[in-house]
Amino acid sequence: MSSVTARRRKTTQKAPAASPEASGSRSDAASSAAALGGPPVAILLCILISFTSTTILVSSLIRLGPQVLEPVYGNILPVIGYTQATAMCLCVGAGMGAVHWRHILSAASAGPQREDELLTADTRTARALSIGFDIAALITALAPQRAGYVFRWSGRLGAAWGPFASHCALVFPVFVLGGFITAVSAARVAHNPRSPVRQWTVRAAYVAAAALTIWIGHRVTTPHRSCSGLLLNAGYAALSSLMIKLLAGHQENVDAANALDKAKGRAQQSAQRTAHLRERQLRKLRFAPTVAFVFLALTTLFSDPLCAGGLTAKSNADTSAYVMLSRAESVTGWVSVSDESERRMRVLRSGHSIIGGHWNETRESIFGIFYYADAVRLVRGRKSNPEAKRDAASSSHSLPTQALVGDGSERALQIGLGIGVSASSLHHQNVRVDVVEIDPEVHRAAVAFFDLPRNLNAVHLTDGRRFIDEAQTHTYDYVIHDVFTGGSVPASLFSQSAIAQVLRILKPDGVLAMNYVGVPSDSRALAHITFTLRSAFTYVRCFAESLDDRDAMVNMMFFASLAPIRFDITPAVLRAMGPSSIRARTLHTMEANEVDVDAAIRATSDVRPITDEWNPLPLWQAGPAAQHWYAMRDMLPEAFWLNY
Repeated sequence: MSSVTARRRKTTQKAPAASPEASGSRSDAASSAAALGGPPVAILLCILISFTSTTILVSSLIRLGPQVLEPVYGNILPVIGYTQATAMCLCVGAGMGAVHWRHILSAASAGPQREDELLTADTRTARALSIGFDIAALITALAPQRAGYVFRWSGRLGAAWGPFASHCALVFPVFVLGGFITAVSAARVAHNPRSPVRQWTVRAAYVAAAALTIWIGHRVTTPHRSCSGLLLNAGYAALSSLMIKLLAGHQENVDAANALDKAKGRAQQSAQRTAHLRERQLRKLRFAPTVAFVFLALTTLFSDPLCAGGLTAKSNADTSAYVMLSRAESVTGWVSVSDESERRMRVLRSGHSIIGGHWNETRESIFGIFYYADAVRLVRGRKSNPEAKRDAASSSHSLPTQALVGDGSERALQIGLGIGVSASSLHHQNVRVDVVEIDPEVHRAAVAFFDLPRNLNAVHLTDGRRFIDEAQTHTYDYVIHDVFTGGSVPASLFSQSAIAQVLRILKPDGVLAMNYVGVPSDSRALAHITFTLRSAFTYVRCFAESLDDRDAMVNMMFFASLAPIRFDITPAVLRAMGPSSIRARTLHTMEANEVDVDAAIRATSDVRPITDEWNPLPLWQAGPAAQHWYAMRDMLPEAFWLNY
């Protein structure tokens, strides 16, 4: 026999024999991982909880994300690319979940690293789900407290990247976790190594069902106040984690009992009992995130201004520049009233817009464009025209102020209130005014802080489109249409069917005054709006607040009627209004700022009416919304906008 063979025999004889208990446990673990079947009842309930809570959490936060950003970025900028980014976050999370599921299978196949290790693929899955919900709960509960710091930092990135950076810090991590939880749950439900086709079919069906449920939930979710909505969703996540931990604990007890039954020898049984006791003690630490969530949620609820319904100590921590008189979160977002000391003006804020204001000394509007609406009573040929009341035989070049006052038979509808400049002006001219305003807090502020008369003909706190669809035919002499806020206009009120309803509720010689905020050089938007108006009205004219910079974002007032629109804005009429009034000075320059809408139509190809089915205004307002954001930041400092 050779020396090599002899050495091999010695080596074989000296090699220690593997422990039968250890080898048995490893082989059992490997075989059980390979033959992992359907999930036990406790884990199946964990997956059901995960499916329900993830879809609720994600669908609610899809709506809440832009809502949280609206006071600082308006209602257009936060939704640009938001859907695509949300889908990307869910996909990234799903990829992470798939990788983690492979890690779970790998750990289960490798067998326990110690004889006393109790974790199985199912308990590892439950732990992954509970940890995902714990992190989601903590991130969401901290969102109101972090928002101020996030907005202060993201504002430096401007209107283009600021909203995206804010989403990345506030809600996108939760979407990643939602994708992670969904992927892990789908993988466990679908696990069937004997039939890969069936496995991937079930996994795809699970993910598709989750995506469909999220989409439906997003469409039907009831809007919440931003703080309560965040905390409520954080509570969903924390409660889901708690239930999964309890179910996982039950499953771990079952697995420990099974392992003890299979243990061979007293030594292994003793090790299993010790491990089970240790795991039961360590299991208590898993509830620490739940305790932390409760603490953070209560702290946020009672100390963060975002969760307060009215003025707080932080609202007027610095009164050197402005004093906040009122604040409330309402159906359109945060609405507040503030006095600015340097320029001595009072402003009404809704979201990231100043929707009205007046000079404290004269009580006149800081935005002259709102007085353009007064021109509806100065149309030549109407009995309301003051010039029509002049005695033909009189040689007087002046008109008494009383000539501006109607006989009480005229009726006007104002859609969108603001501080009520047009409604108040027409009311003082003895016109019976009906107001339609969707936000009751805006109406309350206009009455309490901006002298809106309490005895208007009627106030309807409802959606403007719904009102004009249901209003009686030939009711109004004038319709004032001014619904801009947050950097955009509600597109449904600019569609062909909406304009047709306005024509229906106007009297045959009635006049529509419709404010649109945009860029005078944007011939595409002007052409389509004009074309839409002309689909109902014979005559349409448009006047800008200013044409000094045709690329700047300004208010533009469209006038539309079935009769020719020629104004009698004469020196006598202006003198009757008062020589120093902003209204008189604004109307004096109105016709000099006429926008050539026919040139806009000629410069635009494929012009067609805007309809409810084809309404590109939200897409076209992305550029003007960014300009509006910068305009608001130029008008008032960053500290004002961050204090809401």
